[in-house]
Amino acid sequence: MTAHPRPLPGPDRLTWDQSAGRACVYCARPLTSGAVHVGTIRDRLGAHVLDTEAWAGPCCSTTASPDSER
Repeated sequence: MTAHPRPLPGPDRLTWDQSAGRACVYCARPLTSGAVHVGTIRDRLGAHVLDTEAWAGPCCSTTASPDSER
């Protein structure tokens, strides 16, 4: 597995739709078919794990390394 060429935003910079996997993590456009999983954004609050799956839409997936499609 190689590192993603574009860094993922921090969890505090995501909108609700981005953190729920409904919008692109880079541009916040709603996701459609062809979304690409670009990684996991790690976060914790004490003992609570708040990891978020990060998805990029076709709009931003040219720089994404597709390891799976939605």
